[in-house]
Amino acid sequence: MYSVKNRVGRLVEAWVATPVSLEDANRIFIDARTCVSSVAANGYKVVVVADMTQVSLFPPEISDKLLQIMRGDTPHLERGGYWIGEALPMFSLQIQRMIREAGSTQRRIFTRRATMETWLADILAPHERRRLTDFLDGREKELAALSTGGTG
Repeated sequence: MYSVKNRVGRLVEAWVATPVSLEDANRIFIDARTCVSSVAANGYKVVVVADMTQVSLFPPEISDKLLQIMRGDTPHLERGGYWIGEALPMFSLQIQRMIREAGSTQRRIFTRRATMETWLADILAPHERRRLTDFLDGREKELAALSTGGTG
């Protein structure tokens, strides 16, 4: 499962949960390109917020495809925050490698939402900051519902 959207300004919102199929990764590629192109067409660089708290580990072909997306986005990236929560150590290492190989110092991994939100909000316009908070609030509600079996 995944989602990649540009609802407001320069902010590109993404979330992904494993398992991710190669077909999913190809759709992520298309959706990400569409969002980045839309923002770039207006003369701006993107600010990416990615919720990866529901990822355990990507198979090599999926991490390679996602790395391809990241590399392609690098010239159009102002800042990218990747929220991994309390990820498994192997996934933490995997996403660190992907970010390093993508070739941008403007991407960072966060274990805490608040730290990531502050870092991203620092460069966002007020309407983009509101959307960032709304996106993250919505993700936390969905994650809470998943952890309680959908009853909360």
